[in-house]
Amino acid sequence: MNAVRAEVVVPVDPATAFRMFTDEIDQWYVRGRHSWVDPARAVAIRFQDGYLRELWDDGGHADMGRIVRWEPPRRLVWADLLNPGGRMEIEVAFTPVEDGTQVLLEHRGLDTLPPDVAGRIRRGYSWNIVLGWFAARWTRA
Repeated sequence: MNAVRAEVVVPVDPATAFRMFTDEIDQWYVRGRHSWVDPARAVAIRFQDGYLRELWDDGGHADMGRIVRWEPPRRLVWADLLNPGGRMEIEVAFTPVEDGTQVLLEHRGLDTLPPDVAGRIRRGYSWNIVLGWFAARWTRA
């Protein structure tokens, strides 16, 4: 299997879902030692200047992904920059459904990674968790 998928349905239209996923990522992305490149310095995450970027307290940053496609409100694709030697892309598609928008994330190119790293990603835990954080935006009191 060269890819893994995760999905969630959110109760808003695709344009709103896309905007909240991208423009408001720092409001729903959960900070933690496993969710940052450099947890000791990380203060924010943003889609900025063509990259998915982790911002640091000293003014520096880490580029986590390079934007390949930016097609609001339908889809977003970025090339993963965190796994040297891997040639991976993450695509997030926003599709209208009866109850709102289906957000489907596909992480492709897993065959370019060492087997143990690819295996962890294939289990899908991390992307299901991330989309859960996004969906929780609508269930918080």
